[in-house]
Amino acid sequence: MRRIAAVAIALVLSAGVSAQTKHAPLSEQRMCAAQAKKFYNESDFPNAKHATKNEFTSHYDAANLICYVRINLTTVENGTVTVASYIFDAFENRAFAAYTWLSVKGKKFWEVKPMECNVKPINGKKIVCESTEEFEDMVDKFFGLGE
Repeated sequence: MRRIAAVAIALVLSAGVSAQTKHAPLSEQRMCAAQAKKFYNESDFPNAKHATKNEFTSHYDAANLICYVRINLTTVENGTVTVASYIFDAFENRAFAAYTWLSVKGKKFWEVKPMECNVKPINGKKIVCESTEEFEDMVDKFFGLGE
């Protein structure tokens, strides 16, 4: 009986330790958020013309020690809607994902494939995607930044 209790306690403790390692400390998350803001502000994205959506978010990947910044941009110009999303390393300026979709006159949005859709996981090969759903699934899976 004591042996079962000891095993149960060990399992609970080990589950608690593994759950804690999934998230970065708040200090690292704050540092990443500050760097993501700096990255965004120093890029050309804040100056995008005709933007209806222009935002960024960050995610610190504690396992890989990488600060990701996701930038979402939607513009409308001359009747054409452009939706774009990018994932970068906020410190090293490396691009990990890109998505660009343009509306086509006379077609429903679901009838138009993205003009650009790719994701490059850490230490992996570039994966080309065919839809918004594929892009979001991969961005969530590899970078924790899906919508």
